[in-house]
Amino acid sequence: MSMMILNSTVLWLYHAIVLFFGGAVAYNLFKTKKAQEAVLYSIILVPFALRLLQLK
Repeated sequence: MSMMILNSTVLWLYHAIVLFFGGAVAYNLFKTKKAQEAVLYSIILVPFALRLLQLK
């Protein structure tokens, strides 16, 4: 029982960390004025979105 709670807690923390960094990248994506930086931020954002959707 305690192992299931630990696994659930770690999963929620993992999602919180991914959401935090994905949000920071998305913020920079919408803040930037340069097209090249926007493309790079978009490429970086894809793995974060996939992880949040649990598609790895």
